[in-house]
Amino acid sequence: MTAPSLDIVIFFVMAVVVAVGIQLYRARRAARSERTGPHDLLMKRAQAHADGSAFLAKACKEYRANRHLSARQVEAVETALERLERKKAQ
Repeated sequence: MTAPSLDIVIFFVMAVVVAVGIQLYRARRAARSERTGPHDLLMKRAQAHADGSAFLAKACKEYRANRHLSARQVEAVETALERLERKKAQ
């Protein structure tokens, strides 16, 4: 093998390594964005009622920002949802 052909082989190997790395990075990033949190269903219900409650609107905004709710916040959101759903059923 001559020196120019060795350079070409090294270039193609590096290109393949970079391409595989990019694909792995994109797949990992997509998997992270699709991951659902433990309170996603609760917050979807809260989002449906957010226009009727400033508290639920604020809780939804905070959840979107950090994808986490404390146990106390979860209880408060559940209580607010029950109250609003009871009020709408009457």
